Amino acid sequence: MHLNLFTQCSPSPQFKGFWRHPADRSATGYRDLGYWVELGRRLEAACLDALFFADVHGTYDVYQGSWRAAVRHAVQIPSIDPLLVLPAIAATTSRLGLAVTYSTTYHAPYECARVFSSLDHLTGGRIAWNIVTSYLRSASANGLGSYLDHDERYDRADEYVEVARRLWEESWDDDAVRRDVAANVFTDPDRVREIGHDGRWFSVRGPHQCEPSPQRTPVLYQAGASGRGMTFAARHAEVVFLTMAEPASGASQVARLRAEVAAHGRDPRSVKALQGSMVMVAPTRAEARRRAEEYVALWSGEGQLAKWCGWMDVDLAAYPDETPVAEIAGQGSQSFVGFLRRLGPERTWTVGDVRYLVATARRPRTGAPVTLFGTVEQVADRMEEWCAVADVDGFNLIPCPTTQGIDDICDLLVPELQRRGLFRTAYDPAERTLRERYFGAGAPVPARVPARDTQAPAEPAAARG
Repeated sequence: MHLNLFTQCSPSPQFKGFWRHPADRSATGYRDLGYWVELGRRLEAACLDALFFADVHGTYDVYQGSWRAAVRHAVQIPSIDPLLVLPAIAATTSRLGLAVTYSTTYHAPYECARVFSSLDHLTGGRIAWNIVTSYLRSASANGLGSYLDHDERYDRADEYVEVARRLWEESWDDDAVRRDVAANVFTDPDRVREIGHDGRWFSVRGPHQCEPSPQRTPVLYQAGASGRGMTFAARHAEVVFLTMAEPASGASQVARLRAEVAAHGRDPRSVKALQGSMVMVAPTRAEARRRAEEYVALWSGEGQLAKWCGWMDVDLAAYPDETPVAEIAGQGSQSFVGFLRRLGPERTWTVGDVRYLVATARRPRTGAPVTLFGTVEQVADRMEEWCAVADVDGFNLIPCPTTQGIDDICDLLVPELQRRGLFRTAYDPAERTLRERYFGAGAPVPARVPARDTQAPAEPAAARG
Protein backbone atom coordinates (compact mmCIF):
# COMPACT_ATOMS: atom_id res chain seq x y z
CA MET A 1 0.00 0.00 0.00
CA HIS A 2 1.26 3.49 -0.91
CA LEU A 3 0.53 6.44 1.38
CA ASN A 4 0.96 10.14 0.63
CA LEU A 5 0.05 12.98 2.97
CA PHE A 6 -1.82 15.86 1.34
CA THR A 7 -1.03 19.42 2.38
CA GLN A 8 -0.87 23.02 1.15
CA CYS A 9 1.26 25.99 2.15
CA SER A 10 -1.75 27.73 3.68
CA PRO A 11 -3.71 27.53 6.94
CA SER A 12 -5.79 24.40 7.51
CA PRO A 13 -5.63 22.84 4.03
CA GLN A 14 -9.00 21.71 2.64
CA PHE A 15 -11.07 22.18 5.79
CA LYS A 16 -12.14 25.79 6.14
CA GLY A 17 -12.53 26.98 9.71
CA PHE A 18 -10.33 24.29 11.23
CA TRP A 19 -7.44 26.66 11.86
CA ARG A 20 -9.46 27.42 15.01
CA HIS A 21 -8.84 23.91 16.41
CA PRO A 22 -6.94 24.22 19.72
CA ALA A 23 -4.13 21.92 18.52
CA ASP A 24 -3.74 23.55 15.10
CA ARG A 25 -0.26 24.70 14.09
CA SER A 26 -0.94 25.30 10.40
CA ALA A 27 -2.33 28.82 10.84
CA THR A 28 1.17 30.17 11.47
CA GLY A 29 3.22 27.09 10.61
CA TYR A 30 2.43 27.31 6.90
CA ARG A 31 4.95 30.21 6.66
CA ASP A 32 7.49 28.77 9.10
CA LEU A 33 10.37 26.71 7.69
CA GLY A 34 10.77 24.85 10.98
CA TYR A 35 7.16 23.65 10.74
CA TRP A 36 7.80 22.01 7.37
CA VAL A 37 11.14 20.54 8.39
CA GLU A 38 9.54 18.95 11.45
CA LEU A 39 6.65 17.60 9.36
CA GLY A 40 9.04 16.04 6.86
CA ARG A 41 10.96 14.27 9.60
CA ARG A 42 7.70 13.09 11.18
CA LEU A 43 6.45 11.54 7.95
CA GLU A 44 9.80 9.95 7.14
CA ALA A 45 9.84 8.29 10.58
CA ALA A 46 6.43 6.84 9.68
CA CYS A 47 7.83 5.59 6.31
CA LEU A 48 5.28 7.43 4.16
CA ASP A 49 5.87 7.49 0.41
CA ALA A 50 5.61 11.24 -0.06
CA LEU A 51 4.47 14.59 1.21
CA PHE A 52 2.21 16.04 -1.48
CA PHE A 53 1.76 19.81 -1.90
CA ALA A 54 -1.34 21.09 -3.68
CA ASP A 55 -1.30 24.68 -4.92
CA VAL A 56 -3.35 27.23 -6.88
CA HIS A 57 -2.74 30.40 -8.86
CA GLY A 58 -5.08 33.27 -8.11
CA THR A 59 -7.79 33.84 -5.55
CA TYR A 60 -11.19 32.24 -5.08
CA ASP A 61 -13.41 35.12 -6.19
CA VAL A 62 -16.35 33.36 -7.89
CA TYR A 63 -18.69 33.11 -4.89
CA GLN A 64 -20.80 36.29 -4.74
CA GLY A 65 -18.44 37.74 -7.36
CA SER A 66 -15.86 38.60 -4.72
CA TRP A 67 -12.73 37.33 -2.99
CA ARG A 68 -13.93 38.61 0.40
CA ALA A 69 -15.31 35.27 1.64
CA ALA A 70 -12.13 33.47 0.59
CA VAL A 71 -9.98 35.98 2.44
CA ARG A 72 -12.23 35.91 5.53
CA HIS A 73 -12.05 32.11 5.81
CA ALA A 74 -8.47 31.52 4.61
CA VAL A 75 -9.48 29.66 1.44
CA GLN A 76 -5.93 29.04 0.21
CA ILE A 77 -5.15 32.66 1.01
CA PRO A 78 -2.82 33.61 2.59
CA SER A 79 -0.42 31.08 1.09
CA ILE A 80 3.22 30.80 0.07
CA ASP A 81 4.93 29.04 -2.82
CA PRO A 82 5.57 25.37 -1.92
CA LEU A 83 8.53 25.10 -4.30
CA LEU A 84 10.61 27.13 -1.86
CA VAL A 85 9.88 24.74 1.01
CA LEU A 86 11.05 21.54 -0.66
CA PRO A 87 14.85 21.95 -0.46
CA ALA A 88 14.67 22.55 3.30
CA ILE A 89 12.67 19.36 3.82
CA ALA A 90 15.01 17.48 1.49
CA ALA A 91 18.04 18.65 3.48
CA THR A 92 16.67 17.19 6.70
CA THR A 93 15.29 13.92 5.32
CA SER A 94 16.81 11.22 3.12
CA ARG A 95 13.97 8.94 1.98
CA LEU A 96 10.67 10.85 2.03
CA GLY A 97 9.32 11.67 -1.44
CA LEU A 98 8.31 15.26 -2.18
CA ALA A 99 5.55 16.00 -4.69
CA VAL A 100 4.57 19.50 -5.75
CA THR A 101 1.92 21.02 -7.97
CA TYR A 102 3.09 23.03 -10.97
CA SER A 103 0.82 24.57 -13.58
CA THR A 104 1.15 23.98 -17.32
CA THR A 105 -1.00 27.06 -17.96
CA TYR A 106 0.96 29.74 -16.12
CA HIS A 107 4.60 28.65 -16.47
CA ALA A 108 6.84 28.07 -19.49
CA PRO A 109 7.89 24.43 -20.11
CA TYR A 110 11.58 25.41 -20.39
CA GLU A 111 11.33 26.94 -16.91
CA CYS A 112 9.46 23.87 -15.64
CA ALA A 113 12.16 21.53 -16.89
CA ARG A 114 14.86 23.51 -15.09
CA VAL A 115 12.87 23.75 -11.84
CA PHE A 116 12.23 20.01 -11.62
CA SER A 117 15.73 19.00 -12.69
CA SER A 118 17.03 21.29 -9.94
CA LEU A 119 14.66 19.79 -7.36
CA ASP A 120 15.47 16.25 -8.44
CA HIS A 121 19.20 16.96 -7.99
CA LEU A 122 18.66 18.61 -4.61
CA THR A 123 16.43 15.80 -3.31
CA GLY A 124 18.58 12.98 -4.65
CA GLY A 125 15.80 11.74 -6.95
CA ARG A 126 12.82 12.10 -4.62
CA ILE A 127 10.74 14.62 -6.55
CA ALA A 128 7.34 14.30 -8.26
CA TRP A 129 5.44 16.77 -10.41
CA ASN A 130 1.69 17.03 -9.91
CA ILE A 131 0.64 18.23 -13.36
CA VAL A 132 -2.27 20.67 -13.27
CA THR A 133 -3.83 22.92 -15.89
CA SER A 134 -5.20 25.45 -13.33
CA TYR A 135 -8.76 26.72 -13.27
CA LEU A 136 -9.12 30.04 -11.43
CA ARG A 137 -9.96 32.91 -13.77
CA SER A 138 -8.42 35.35 -11.30
CA ALA A 139 -4.97 34.14 -12.35
CA SER A 140 -5.55 35.81 -15.71
CA ALA A 141 -6.77 38.97 -13.98
CA ASN A 142 -3.41 39.06 -12.22
CA GLY A 143 -1.46 38.91 -15.46
CA LEU A 144 -0.33 35.28 -15.31
CA GLY A 145 -1.69 34.39 -18.73
CA SER A 146 -4.83 34.07 -20.82
CA TYR A 147 -7.71 31.98 -19.49
CA LEU A 148 -8.37 28.85 -21.57
CA ASP A 149 -11.41 26.61 -21.63
CA HIS A 150 -11.17 23.23 -19.92
CA ASP A 151 -10.34 20.96 -22.85
CA GLU A 152 -8.07 23.53 -24.48
CA ARG A 153 -6.04 23.69 -21.28
CA TYR A 154 -5.44 19.95 -21.61
CA ASP A 155 -4.54 20.27 -25.29
CA ARG A 156 -1.89 22.79 -24.30
CA ALA A 157 -0.74 20.59 -21.42
CA ASP A 158 -0.18 17.64 -23.77
CA GLU A 159 2.36 19.66 -25.74
CA TYR A 160 3.79 21.17 -22.56
CA VAL A 161 4.62 17.77 -21.08
CA GLU A 162 6.06 16.65 -24.40
CA VAL A 163 8.44 19.63 -24.42
CA ALA A 164 9.49 19.15 -20.79
CA ARG A 165 10.13 15.45 -21.29
CA ARG A 166 12.18 16.03 -24.42
CA LEU A 167 14.35 18.49 -22.50
CA TRP A 168 14.82 16.00 -19.67
CA GLU A 169 15.29 12.89 -21.78
CA GLU A 170 16.75 13.90 -25.15
CA SER A 171 18.91 16.95 -24.61
CA TRP A 172 21.80 15.42 -22.62
CA ASP A 173 23.46 12.02 -22.92
CA ASP A 174 24.10 10.15 -19.69
CA ASP A 175 27.85 10.63 -20.10
CA ALA A 176 27.79 14.20 -21.42
CA VAL A 177 29.39 15.61 -18.28
CA ARG A 178 33.06 14.54 -18.33
CA ARG A 179 34.78 16.80 -15.76
CA ASP A 180 38.05 16.11 -17.58
CA VAL A 181 40.66 18.25 -15.81
CA ALA A 182 43.51 17.40 -18.15
CA ALA A 183 41.54 18.18 -21.31
CA ASN A 184 39.82 21.21 -19.77
CA VAL A 185 36.40 19.83 -20.72
CA PHE A 186 33.59 19.95 -18.22
CA THR A 187 30.84 18.83 -20.64
CA ASP A 188 31.26 17.32 -24.10
CA PRO A 189 29.17 19.56 -26.39
CA ASP A 190 28.81 16.71 -28.88
CA ARG A 191 26.74 14.88 -26.27
CA VAL A 192 24.36 17.79 -25.67
CA ARG A 193 21.76 18.76 -28.25
CA GLU A 194 18.88 21.07 -28.99
CA ILE A 195 15.37 19.61 -29.10
CA GLY A 196 14.11 21.95 -31.83
CA HIS A 197 10.47 21.88 -30.79
CA ASP A 198 8.10 24.01 -32.85
CA GLY A 199 4.46 23.30 -32.06
CA ARG A 200 1.06 24.94 -31.75
CA TRP A 201 1.70 26.34 -28.29
CA PHE A 202 5.45 26.37 -27.80
CA SER A 203 8.67 26.99 -29.67
CA VAL A 204 11.61 25.68 -27.64
CA ARG A 205 15.06 25.32 -29.12
CA GLY A 206 17.07 23.97 -26.19
CA PRO A 207 19.39 22.61 -25.05
CA HIS A 208 18.24 21.95 -21.49
CA GLN A 209 20.21 23.93 -18.89
CA CYS A 210 20.63 21.04 -16.43
CA GLU A 211 22.67 17.88 -16.60
CA PRO A 212 20.62 14.67 -16.10
CA SER A 213 19.26 14.37 -12.55
CA PRO A 214 18.91 11.06 -10.66
CA GLN A 215 15.43 10.42 -12.13
CA ARG A 216 15.90 12.59 -15.26
CA THR A 217 12.10 13.00 -15.34
CA PRO A 218 10.25 13.55 -12.06
CA VAL A 219 7.53 11.07 -11.15
CA LEU A 220 4.45 12.32 -13.00
CA TYR A 221 1.30 12.78 -10.88
CA GLN A 222 -2.08 13.81 -12.22
CA ALA A 223 -5.57 14.25 -10.75
CA GLY A 224 -7.95 15.15 -13.58
CA ALA A 225 -11.31 13.41 -13.24
CA SER A 226 -13.06 14.63 -16.40
CA GLY A 227 -13.08 12.55 -19.56
CA ARG A 228 -10.35 14.77 -21.03
CA GLY A 229 -8.42 14.66 -17.76
CA MET A 230 -8.57 10.88 -17.69
CA THR A 231 -7.25 10.72 -21.25
CA PHE A 232 -4.40 13.02 -20.26
CA ALA A 233 -3.60 10.82 -17.27
CA ALA A 234 -3.67 7.68 -19.41
CA ARG A 235 -1.10 9.20 -21.73
CA HIS A 236 1.28 10.81 -19.22
CA ALA A 237 0.75 9.91 -15.58
CA GLU A 238 2.52 7.40 -13.37
CA VAL A 239 0.46 8.14 -10.25
CA VAL A 240 -3.18 9.23 -10.53
CA PHE A 241 -5.23 10.72 -7.69
CA LEU A 242 -8.90 9.85 -7.71
CA THR A 243 -11.73 11.05 -5.46
CA MET A 244 -14.31 8.28 -5.47
CA ALA A 245 -17.42 8.06 -3.33
CA GLU A 246 -17.14 4.45 -2.22
CA PRO A 247 -15.29 1.25 -3.18
CA ALA A 248 -17.97 -0.52 -5.24
CA SER A 249 -18.67 2.38 -7.59
CA GLY A 250 -15.00 3.38 -7.51
CA ALA A 251 -14.01 0.04 -9.00
CA SER A 252 -15.49 1.02 -12.37
CA GLN A 253 -13.59 4.32 -12.37
CA VAL A 254 -10.29 2.59 -11.65
CA ALA A 255 -11.06 -0.01 -14.31
CA ARG A 256 -11.80 2.76 -16.80
CA LEU A 257 -8.48 4.42 -16.00
CA ARG A 258 -6.55 1.19 -16.48
CA ALA A 259 -8.41 0.50 -19.74
CA GLU A 260 -7.49 3.95 -21.06
CA VAL A 261 -3.87 3.39 -20.08
CA ALA A 262 -3.90 0.13 -22.06
CA ALA A 263 -5.56 1.87 -25.03
CA HIS A 264 -2.55 4.21 -25.15
CA GLY A 265 -0.20 1.24 -25.43
CA ARG A 266 0.89 1.27 -21.80
CA ASP A 267 0.82 -1.46 -19.18
CA PRO A 268 -2.32 -0.85 -17.04
CA ARG A 269 -0.24 -1.66 -13.95
CA SER A 270 2.32 0.98 -14.86
CA VAL A 271 0.01 3.55 -13.27
CA LYS A 272 -0.65 3.70 -9.53
CA ALA A 273 -4.18 4.75 -8.53
CA LEU A 274 -4.45 6.54 -5.18
CA GLN A 275 -7.77 7.36 -3.53
CA GLY A 276 -7.96 10.84 -2.01
CA SER A 277 -9.68 10.65 1.38
CA MET A 278 -10.21 12.79 4.43
CA VAL A 279 -8.85 10.96 7.47
CA MET A 280 -10.21 11.37 10.99
CA VAL A 281 -9.02 8.47 13.10
CA ALA A 282 -9.33 8.10 16.87
CA PRO A 283 -8.15 5.58 19.48
CA THR A 284 -11.68 4.81 20.79
CA ARG A 285 -15.31 5.05 19.66
CA ALA A 286 -16.00 7.67 22.32
CA GLU A 287 -13.13 9.82 21.11
CA ALA A 288 -14.28 9.40 17.51
CA ARG A 289 -17.73 10.67 18.50
CA ARG A 290 -16.20 13.64 20.32
CA ARG A 291 -14.12 14.54 17.27
CA ALA A 292 -17.17 14.26 15.03
CA GLU A 293 -18.95 16.85 17.20
CA GLU A 294 -15.88 19.05 17.07
CA TYR A 295 -15.88 18.75 13.28
CA VAL A 296 -19.41 20.15 13.10
CA ALA A 297 -18.58 23.00 15.49
CA LEU A 298 -15.54 24.17 13.50
CA TRP A 299 -17.05 23.92 10.01
CA SER A 300 -17.06 27.16 7.99
CA GLY A 301 -19.92 26.89 5.51
CA GLU A 302 -19.24 30.17 3.75
CA GLY A 303 -15.57 29.27 3.35
CA GLN A 304 -16.46 25.91 1.84
CA LEU A 305 -18.87 27.58 -0.58
CA ALA A 306 -16.16 30.01 -1.67
CA LYS A 307 -13.83 27.09 -2.35
CA TRP A 308 -16.33 24.93 -4.23
CA CYS A 309 -17.60 27.83 -6.35
CA GLY A 310 -14.01 28.48 -7.40
CA TRP A 311 -13.51 24.80 -8.22
CA MET A 312 -16.69 24.68 -10.31
CA ASP A 313 -16.26 28.18 -11.83
CA VAL A 314 -19.91 28.78 -10.94
CA ASP A 315 -21.36 31.25 -8.42
CA LEU A 316 -23.94 29.12 -6.63
CA ALA A 317 -25.27 32.25 -4.94
CA ALA A 318 -26.45 33.58 -8.32
CA TYR A 319 -28.95 30.81 -9.15
CA PRO A 320 -32.28 29.63 -7.70
CA ASP A 321 -32.15 26.44 -5.63
CA GLU A 322 -34.03 24.40 -8.25
CA THR A 323 -31.49 25.06 -11.05
CA PRO A 324 -29.91 21.77 -12.27
CA VAL A 325 -26.14 21.79 -11.77
CA ALA A 326 -25.58 20.15 -15.17
CA GLU A 327 -27.03 23.24 -16.86
CA ILE A 328 -24.55 25.66 -15.31
CA ALA A 329 -21.33 23.62 -15.08
CA GLY A 330 -18.42 25.94 -15.70
CA GLN A 331 -14.96 25.64 -17.15
CA GLY A 332 -13.19 25.22 -13.82
CA SER A 333 -12.11 22.03 -12.11
CA GLN A 334 -14.80 19.61 -13.23
CA SER A 335 -14.02 16.90 -10.70
CA PHE A 336 -16.89 17.92 -8.42
CA VAL A 337 -19.55 17.57 -11.12
CA GLY A 338 -18.26 14.08 -11.88
CA PHE A 339 -18.20 13.29 -8.16
CA LEU A 340 -21.89 14.26 -7.89
CA ARG A 341 -22.75 11.92 -10.73
CA ARG A 342 -20.97 9.06 -9.01
CA LEU A 343 -22.45 9.94 -5.62
CA GLY A 344 -26.01 9.87 -6.98
CA PRO A 345 -26.07 8.69 -10.61
CA GLU A 346 -29.87 8.65 -10.79
CA ARG A 347 -30.30 12.02 -9.15
CA THR A 348 -30.69 15.39 -10.83
CA TRP A 349 -28.46 17.51 -8.65
CA THR A 350 -29.62 21.09 -8.15
CA VAL A 351 -27.90 24.24 -6.96
CA GLY A 352 -29.78 23.94 -3.68
CA ASP A 353 -28.53 20.38 -3.22
CA VAL A 354 -24.93 21.45 -3.76
CA ARG A 355 -25.22 24.48 -1.50
CA TYR A 356 -26.54 22.22 1.25
CA LEU A 357 -23.95 19.51 0.56
CA VAL A 358 -21.04 21.96 0.64
CA ALA A 359 -22.05 24.44 3.31
CA THR A 360 -23.75 22.21 5.87
CA ALA A 361 -21.60 20.42 8.42
CA ARG A 362 -22.51 16.78 8.92
CA ARG A 363 -20.95 14.56 11.50
CA PRO A 364 -18.52 12.11 9.90
CA ARG A 365 -19.62 8.49 10.08
CA THR A 366 -17.90 5.20 9.51
CA GLY A 367 -18.23 4.11 5.89
CA ALA A 368 -19.37 7.53 4.63
CA PRO A 369 -18.42 8.49 1.05
CA VAL A 370 -14.79 9.60 0.61
CA THR A 371 -14.18 9.82 4.37
CA LEU A 372 -11.97 7.51 6.41
CA PHE A 373 -13.51 8.00 9.85
CA GLY A 374 -13.69 6.01 13.04
CA THR A 375 -11.42 4.04 15.30
CA VAL A 376 -8.05 2.97 13.98
CA GLU A 377 -9.39 -0.56 13.40
CA GLN A 378 -12.43 0.74 11.50
CA VAL A 379 -10.34 3.02 9.29
CA ALA A 380 -7.82 0.28 8.54
CA ASP A 381 -10.69 -2.08 7.66
CA ARG A 382 -12.10 0.51 5.27
CA MET A 383 -8.71 1.00 3.61
CA GLU A 384 -8.39 -2.74 3.10
CA GLU A 385 -11.84 -2.71 1.50
CA TRP A 386 -10.83 0.08 -0.87
CA CYS A 387 -7.76 -1.83 -2.01
CA ALA A 388 -9.61 -5.12 -2.44
CA VAL A 389 -12.82 -3.85 -4.05
CA ALA A 390 -11.81 -0.73 -5.97
CA ASP A 391 -8.32 -1.97 -6.96
CA VAL A 392 -6.58 1.16 -5.69
CA ASP A 393 -2.87 1.05 -4.90
CA GLY A 394 -3.02 3.34 -1.90
CA PHE A 395 -4.20 6.68 -0.59
CA ASN A 396 -3.61 10.40 -0.67
CA LEU A 397 -4.49 11.09 2.98
CA ILE A 398 -6.01 14.47 3.91
CA PRO A 399 -5.68 14.86 7.70
CA CYS A 400 -8.55 16.48 9.60
CA PRO A 401 -7.99 18.50 11.66
CA THR A 402 -4.56 19.22 10.25
CA THR A 403 -2.12 19.00 13.16
CA GLN A 404 -3.95 16.41 15.25
CA GLY A 405 -4.80 14.48 12.11
CA ILE A 406 -1.14 14.18 11.11
CA ASP A 407 -0.26 12.91 14.57
CA ASP A 408 -3.06 10.35 14.42
CA ILE A 409 -1.97 9.08 11.01
CA CYS A 410 1.61 8.63 12.19
CA ASP A 411 0.92 7.36 15.72
CA LEU A 412 -2.27 5.34 15.26
CA LEU A 413 -3.05 4.47 11.65
CA VAL A 414 0.39 3.63 10.25
CA PRO A 415 1.25 1.24 13.14
CA GLU A 416 -2.05 -0.57 12.61
CA LEU A 417 -1.43 -0.93 8.88
CA GLN A 418 2.08 -2.18 9.63
CA ARG A 419 0.70 -4.69 12.15
CA ARG A 420 -1.58 -6.06 9.41
CA GLY A 421 1.31 -6.33 6.97
CA LEU A 422 -0.22 -3.74 4.65
CA PHE A 423 2.47 -1.07 4.92
CA ARG A 424 6.25 -1.02 5.11
CA THR A 425 8.05 -0.84 8.45
CA ALA A 426 11.21 0.51 6.79
CA TYR A 427 12.20 1.95 3.43
CA ASP A 428 13.78 -0.53 1.02
CA PRO A 429 17.44 0.53 0.62
CA ALA A 430 17.42 -0.73 -2.98
CA GLU A 431 14.74 1.84 -3.87
CA ARG A 432 16.84 4.98 -4.07
CA THR A 433 14.44 7.22 -5.98
CA LEU A 434 10.74 7.96 -5.61
CA ARG A 435 10.04 6.24 -8.94
CA GLU A 436 11.74 3.09 -7.65
CA ARG A 437 9.58 3.19 -4.52
CA TYR A 438 6.48 3.03 -6.70
CA PHE A 439 7.74 0.65 -9.36
CA GLY A 440 10.75 -1.20 -7.93
CA ALA A 441 14.52 -0.89 -8.01
CA GLY A 442 15.84 0.03 -11.43
CA ALA A 443 12.44 1.18 -12.74
CA PRO A 444 12.99 3.23 -15.91
CA VAL A 445 11.38 6.48 -16.95
CA PRO A 446 8.19 5.46 -18.80
CA ALA A 447 8.18 5.65 -22.57
CA ARG A 448 6.41 8.65 -24.07
CA VAL A 449 3.17 8.08 -25.95
CA PRO A 450 3.51 9.49 -29.49
CA ALA A 451 1.37 12.50 -30.32
CA ARG A 452 -0.58 10.57 -32.93
CA ASP A 453 -2.00 8.39 -30.16
CA THR A 454 -3.40 11.23 -28.08
CA GLN A 455 -6.88 11.28 -29.53
CA ALA A 456 -9.33 9.26 -27.45
CA PRO A 457 -12.57 7.93 -28.95
CA ALA A 458 -15.30 10.53 -29.06
CA GLU A 459 -17.66 10.55 -26.09
CA PRO A 460 -20.91 12.36 -25.39
CA ALA A 461 -20.46 15.89 -24.09
CA ALA A 462 -22.35 14.97 -20.91
CA ALA A 463 -19.69 12.41 -20.07
CA ARG A 464 -16.89 14.93 -20.13
CA GLY A 465 -16.71 16.07 -16.48
